[in-house]
Amino acid sequence: MNTRFLETFICVVRLGSFRAAADKLHLTQAAISNRIGSLEEDIGTQLFIRDSSILRLTPTGARLVDYSERMLEIHREIMQLGQTNQQMLGIVRIGVIDSIVHTWLVEFLHHLQNSYPGIEIQLSSEATERLHRSLCNGDVDIAFQTDQLIGEGMTSLPCLPMAMGWVCSASNTTFADNVLIDLLRQPAITMSKGSHPHLALKDLYRRASIPIGKIHCVNSIATIVRLVKNGFGQAFLPLAPVREQIEAGELRYINCELDLPQQGFVISYLESNASDAIRFVASLAVEHANKFMANSPRPYSPS
Repeated sequence: MNTRFLETFICVVRLGSFRAAADKLHLTQAAISNRIGSLEEDIGTQLFIRDSSILRLTPTGARLVDYSERMLEIHREIMQLGQTNQQMLGIVRIGVIDSIVHTWLVEFLHHLQNSYPGIEIQLSSEATERLHRSLCNGDVDIAFQTDQLIGEGMTSLPCLPMAMGWVCSASNTTFADNVLIDLLRQPAITMSKGSHPHLALKDLYRRASIPIGKIHCVNSIATIVRLVKNGFGQAFLPLAPVREQIEAGELRYINCELDLPQQGFVISYLESNASDAIRFVASLAVEHANKFMANSPRPYSPS
């Protein structure tokens, strides 16, 4: 089976359309359709339902997503076998924000440790603003953060975004769904000042046409969870890092009548300081981030 067809299939699934996949892969839309058609011919059934304005997977297509990702990962590892050990050796210093620590980072580090033992990872966790300084000062080699960094020699690889929303303690019955005004009139907890969640929360006040209220800015997901669980307030934050607490009934998700923004993520490094190991780890991190987000419900649904 042609792995390029599988890569094209995954790209269409992640981006949601043949046209977006064509732009991403620098191909014509006809070429994308031909690749998907060849893949469907190989498998013997359709992968997409094409009779609506929204591209949807057939049951076979949905099953193929996981198989394709696993096959492509195995293919990448096979291709690495022919490389010299020197290409897979090196120290890579990674700076990462807390939202990533609480989602896909641990699985990513396990994968690196098991599959590429010649790469030594040195890890630090900081807010996005400090990561920017650390990257520019050469204190970290790669920054896993939220902002598209622009500058001479800067490489920034975008990842799929993460849904944000409101949570409160499980015992809090004050807030029903679709009560944004009530939420904004109470003290709120969010991530550090200047972060995407903090800026998005301030924009919610503007959209609701009410003055900005009392906001507690906390840089630790674990600390926010502890504060909310103990009734200190309700929080506006990325939802994936607290999914386990919501599903375990420790926190309660509050639906909102507005379409809430998503938190973007970017993997950044300075080309002038980049070794082959740094470039490889950055590219692999994007793949793991996108795989995590593609398999995570968006937006969050408590069911």
